[in-house]
Amino acid sequence: MNLHQYRLKKQRIAEEQIDELYRQAFEYALKETNIREKVRAKMIFADRFHMKEPSLVSKKAEDVFHQWFLFDYKTIKGQTLFFQFLQSQKFSEPVKMIGALLLTAAPEPLLVTGIQSGEREILITGKNIIHVKEESVKTSISGRSEEIRPGSTYFVRKVPLVTDQWLIGPVFEAAGSDFPGKIKEDYHLKNHENGVLWRTFLKEEAPSYILKGDSPPVHGHRL
Repeated sequence: MNLHQYRLKKQRIAEEQIDELYRQAFEYALKETNIREKVRAKMIFADRFHMKEPSLVSKKAEDVFHQWFLFDYKTIKGQTLFFQFLQSQKFSEPVKMIGALLLTAAPEPLLVTGIQSGEREILITGKNIIHVKEESVKTSISGRSEEIRPGSTYFVRKVPLVTDQWLIGPVFEAAGSDFPGKIKEDYHLKNHENGVLWRTFLKEEAPSYILKGDSPPVHGHRL
């Protein structure tokens, strides 16, 4: 058996599984969560990130809220909705493992340096601002509507699968020309003050760096 082909096949299966898991979880958050929890989440989000509740100002703010609501918001029970979704379903072991990876994934800032389009996928390469290292992440072409351009920094939520990292959910451009230095300075300060780890810091603070300015979309490479 060709080991390389086997790994590629496993990667494809994992990609399909995690995309379907994300789709189901997103639907769960929108349709299965009670109104009281949604109202509480919107109030916390609006207060924390200085938005005008309940409209949250713009579609971009709404999209950021939905991602935060699913993955990073802590419910009255002290759990994320994605965790509650995983607990509410019976999944196979491989899907449970993928769910565990996504459970801990944080929106990470990636300074995009290149984009390559394939037949089914797009490969995005760039520099991770927090880890200060080169990284790449893949995403499926189908179902993507965002625009992205080299030279700009985007928050991406990604998980390592068999051969490649895979992008989950939409990407959001970081606001402000001083962003790279600002987020590193903020993180090191918080880490020094209370020992917060990078993953927790990004889960808690990423929306504030996305929503500053809330500028109109740019024209670039469409995902």
